[in-house]
Amino acid sequence: MADFVHLEWGRNACSDGYAATVIVDCLSFSTATSVACGRGAVVVPVADRDHGQALAAEIGGVCAGRRREAGFSLSPPTLMGLSAKDVLVLPSPNGATLSALPREGRVFAAAFRNVAAVAAYLKEVSGKVLLVAAGEKWPDGSLRPAFEDQLACGALAHMLNCPMSSEASFARAGYLACTDDLHGALQDCVSGQELAHYGYAADVEWAADLDSESCVPELRQVELGGKVVTAFGDVL
Repeated sequence: MADFVHLEWGRNACSDGYAATVIVDCLSFSTATSVACGRGAVVVPVADRDHGQALAAEIGGVCAGRRREAGFSLSPPTLMGLSAKDVLVLPSPNGATLSALPREGRVFAAAFRNVAAVAAYLKEVSGKVLLVAAGEKWPDGSLRPAFEDQLACGALAHMLNCPMSSEASFARAGYLACTDDLHGALQDCVSGQELAHYGYAADVEWAADLDSESCVPELRQVELGGKVVTAFGDVL
């Protein structure tokens, strides 16, 4: 069983010594991944859209576009039409970029939508669990911590219910303080306000929909179109 949980931020988080690492990027990579995997699709994380488009053509998948474009995107509602036969290449500067980095142990993706399912699965994983809050980026490329990612890490720490670091305990306290109005907390945070300003308030609502998915996306090597890639798929 999981015997310790710790929280770190961004791409420099070291996974050495951890049996499992969980990538948490609520707005919106992890939420989008939970929706896609919940439909049975395979999600291939990539940092760059140009690379993603070329890769999708090579492996017979489809590359998610920008939110303002028609079709699949990081906007979770656009992914409801996916099915078990689909391969979605999902570019993201934060969550997907973190997912593509080499890590020790198993790698999962979690958001509020699938937090209970992921926590239940991780309880049976022997060893330490690292929660990586993706955050965002300031214009100079430095890490911009994201309230919603810390909150979702806190939800995972709470549900794992095992010994935890001070960082994980602090996130857990934040989550417990917001359980009466999780939707309001995400709507009021800076990232939520920014998405609403650009016309994507529904994305925030979807991200706050606690335990609406039962999937556990794990990053594994799979062969697609004759090429071996790393992709998230539901382990359940």
